[in-house]
Amino acid sequence: MVPRYGPDVLGGAEALVRALATTVMPDGWESTVATTCATDHRTWRNVHPAGEVEMDGLCVHRFPVGPRDPGTYERLHPTILSGRASYATELEWFSHSVVSTEMTRFLETTLDRFDLRIFAPYLFGTTLWGAQVAPGRSVLLPCLHDEAYARLTSVRAMLGAVRGCLFNAPGEARLAATLADVRDGEVVGMGFDPPATPLAGTTARPDGPYLVYAGRLEEGKGVHELVDHVTRMREADPALPRLLLLGHGGYRPPRSARQHVVQVGFVPEADKQWLIAGATALVSASVMESLSIVQLEAWLHGVPSIVNARCTVMADHCSTSNGGLAYEDGAGFIDAVRVLQDDPARRQRMGASGREYVLDVYGWDAVRRRFRDAMERFAA
Repeated sequence: MVPRYGPDVLGGAEALVRALATTVMPDGWESTVATTCATDHRTWRNVHPAGEVEMDGLCVHRFPVGPRDPGTYERLHPTILSGRASYATELEWFSHSVVSTEMTRFLETTLDRFDLRIFAPYLFGTTLWGAQVAPGRSVLLPCLHDEAYARLTSVRAMLGAVRGCLFNAPGEARLAATLADVRDGEVVGMGFDPPATPLAGTTARPDGPYLVYAGRLEEGKGVHELVDHVTRMREADPALPRLLLLGHGGYRPPRSARQHVVQVGFVPEADKQWLIAGATALVSASVMESLSIVQLEAWLHGVPSIVNARCTVMADHCSTSNGGLAYEDGAGFIDAVRVLQDDPARRQRMGASGREYVLDVYGWDAVRRRFRDAMERFAA
């Protein structure tokens, strides 16, 4: 169960669910997808018709999003973030995120049909209420971040009540263990294949060296911090790489940064991979990642990464793989860029180490094996 599903949906958690649903089911198991009619995580407007469709070789049930009041949701948001919200206030806030009474009714009337129900990600009313229908047969794929929402009483109760959790990385599993007494858990993640070669893209690469950020263009992802670091860096040394911004979102670099930052926006997948493969490094200032698909994709192209040290998951990936560098502040970011720019041999070694790590830990065979083991244990 996921609030949005399909090829017209952008989002890391949604891509993860779709990949797992279509690729890793154990032999003899069947999977069905329950989702809403919405595609946009801001408006939650019903776009698709309700009903059953076949997609990705699976039966997909779409249910309409129920009534919600965005004004109430926003009004309660500061209280939620403060950590002082009552349990009743938490539930009221969740009820205005995204809920579907018809989806909940579907879960209630099909108790004998499914051995396990997997809910993802954690921060939606559909997940919170859906997991309560039959918690002993519910599995959470939380895509958990180290943020105020994760410490809500309702979220911590859900983490401890479900049969088990599927995590994307060891750092996420460690975070969950600090929040609740998780009954059982398995680090599974998303699988990757070696990229197709040769790569080809229709979007021209910039002249000269460049760094690339790929993801949502929002301050919540730290994009403004990246732009500030790169601007300061290139004002001191214009020979250092520019920054390429790939993705959707409302963020726009300030006019003073435009000679240092190229905002490409959303590009087709082939062009995204083409641009990443030509970069000096993939960069991220985000502190809220449970896997970071794009970091693993960059390593498949032999491109090292420079990440925020406060993001446990991405920093863990770097230290475990020796495929990237983690920075503490702006000066550390600049130092990391200089290391990779000035030492091509080291950059190549780190990229190769990252590629080996992805294929070993997050190759589809390894992910499928971990997923199968978890499902058999949870269903026993």
